[in-house]
Amino acid sequence: MTLAFLGMVDQKRYEAICQMASRLKESGFRLRLDHTGYWRRPKILWCAPSHTPQPLASLVMHLWDGLEGCGFEPEQREYRPHVTLMRKAATVRQQQLKSAIIWPVTHFELMWSHHKGGALYYETLNRWPLLVQDF
Repeated sequence: MTLAFLGMVDQKRYEAICQMASRLKESGFRLRLDHTGYWRRPKILWCAPSHTPQPLASLVMHLWDGLEGCGFEPEQREYRPHVTLMRKAATVRQQQLKSAIIWPVTHFELMWSHHKGGALYYETLNRWPLLVQDF
């Protein structure tokens, strides 16, 4: 799940991002993914929560506050959390899941996405824990 898309980042900015992220003191939480949907133009099938839980909204807000200090322009669109299930998917209508997926969120990561052999890969560059909650 993308919290903030940054694009290409040089070494100096990477170090600033890592320092900023290590200072965040946000709480872990449970994320309830309970419906699927489809975006026609990029042909993406996704899964998402019906509403954004406050700890997730707080994490994204504080993350962007810190990223502005690193020289990034904040996203102007409203944050819409989702997990991409499939790219180049056939059309699928939005629907509720019969059984919600409960995802205990205990950390966040800085990821690098890159293409290799026509496929998209994600690689973890760094990881930061969230404050422990009783799950």
